[in-house]
Amino acid sequence: MIARTLEAEGHAVRLVRAKDALRGRVEGDLLFLGSPTRIGTMTGRMKKVIRRLDPGLWGLRPVAVFDTEMQGVIDQGGASAAAKMHDIARSKGIRVHTPVLKVGVDGMRGPLSKGSDRAVEAYVREVLSLADLAP
Repeated sequence: MIARTLEAEGHAVRLVRAKDALRGRVEGDLLFLGSPTRIGTMTGRMKKVIRRLDPGLWGLRPVAVFDTEMQGVIDQGGASAAAKMHDIARSKGIRVHTPVLKVGVDGMRGPLSKGSDRAVEAYVREVLSLADLAP
C-alpha cells in the first residue's frame, strides 16, 4: 500500500527486505521502515537495520516508520513496534517523521482492518508533503 501510493504520487520505489538491507548500505531520497508488532516490539532484523543506518545520510533525509498491529491492540493503546523503531532511530540522530503509522490488521497475518488503506495513503502523502517531496 505504501509503495503503491508512492508510485501513484510519481516516485520510483525499491522494496528491500530487512535481511537484504543488512547486506549493504541503505540509500534513497526517502525511507519507510516497517515491521510487524510482535509481543510489543519489532523484529530482530529490523532492529539491526535501524542500528546500522548511517546517521550522516539519514540524519538529513526523511525516514518514516510503520508497523502492523492487531486492531484491538491499537484501539487499547498497546505497545508498538513503530514507536520503538522511532525511538531507536531518533536516538541515533536519524530524521524520523512523527507521528508513526500503525496499520491495523484483523488477524495475525491480515487482512488490513477496514479503513487502514485510507490511513496509509494519507500518511504517505503527509510524509511526502512535509519532506518537500510532493509532486
